[in-house]
Parts: sequence; structure tokens; C-alpha cells
Amino acid sequence: MDVRGNPKPQSAFTLIELLVVITIIAILIALLFPAFKGVQDQAKRTQAKNDVTQIVTAVNAFYTEYGKYPTAATVETTLGPGGSPTTNQTLFDPLRGVEAIPTLNPRQIVFISPPDVKDSASPRSGIGTTTGTGQFFDPWGQNYVVRIDADYNNQVANPYSQDAGAAPLQLGVIAWSFGKDGSSSATPSGKNTGTADDDVISWQ
Repeated sequence: MDVRGNPKPQSAFTLIELLVVITIIAILIALLFPAFKGVQDQAKRTQAKNDVTQIVTAVNAFYTEYGKYPTAATVETTLGPGGSPTTNQTLFDPLRGVEAIPTLNPRQIVFISPPDVKDSASPRSGIGTTTGTGQFFDPWGQNYVVRIDADYNNQVANPYSQDAGAAPLQLGVIAWSFGKDGSSSATPSGKNTGTADDDVISWQ
């Protein structure tokens, strides 16, 4: 109340002030969105790196247990996109101890235990349950690629022509993900060039 007993006018935002506030909020969201996406992408890369490391560890543990790799192949074999077979289920069934007929892993030992995917229709970050049943998917929805020294000559071909170590690699098993773009070059290319620059690999 003022001195004359009249009520004081209540202060409120004008339409212009509201529009200014909304504009500022929109600008802040626009500035923060790329940073948020960057954090998400980095988290997925970290998850993929952990996965490929676990895959290599599991295959090597299988070799230690059985004196052979978890494949019926007798020559160097690649499983997953670009390999034969083009999916990785035939590797992860024995590694998970869930073969229908336990031939490669007769004792049904569990060497790796990834979670099931959260969305069975669009599998990511885990083992497919409906779409791609039994396949191990990376955080972007692609099968992990695994290359195994099934001819036991203590080496596997390096899938990259440069920036990714020796050629061939003196390893028994390697694993990788094609990353966010989900694609690789038709011919070997440098790890840091073209579609390969976002790939996540186990040996570096």
C-alpha cells in the first residue's frame, strides 16, 4: 500500500522480457547440445574399447583352457562385417557357453558374459535376443569384427595399411568396431583416414 492506501502495482514479466528469456535459453541449449553429443560419443567409444579388449581376453582364455581357438576353421578367419561368416554368433555361442551342441566348448565354460541388448528390435551394446540373436553388437548397432589365427602361425593380417601397427600383427586374435559411421573402406586404408578414423581397435 502507498501512503494514500492504494495497493502497490504487482510487478510481472512483460511479453518482451519473456521472449528474451526464452531466446537466451534456446541459445544455451544450442551451445550445449554439441558438447552433450560429444560426451555421448566418447562414452560409446569407451564402451567399444572395453568390449574389444574383453573379446580378445576371452578368446585367449579359451585358447589357454582348450589349447585351440573357438573356431572350427583351419585358416585365419574373420567373423563379423566383411568376414566369413558376416556375423559373429558362431564365435560368441562357444565363448558364452551356450552352444546348442557343445562341440567347441564341451565343458560349457563361460569366457565372456556381455549383457543382452536393451532393445531387441534395434540391438546395440550387447547380445542380440530377437534381431541378430546371439550376435555381439557394438554401441552403434554393428557386429564386432574378430580375426583369429586359426592356422596357428602366430600372426594375423592387419586390416589397416598404416597407423595401426605392424603388418601382419604378431597376435593370435584381434577385434574391432567400425565405429559411429558403421563403415569401412572397400580396400585397406590408414587407420586415421577416411571412414576408418572412428574405428575402435583392440591392439592399440
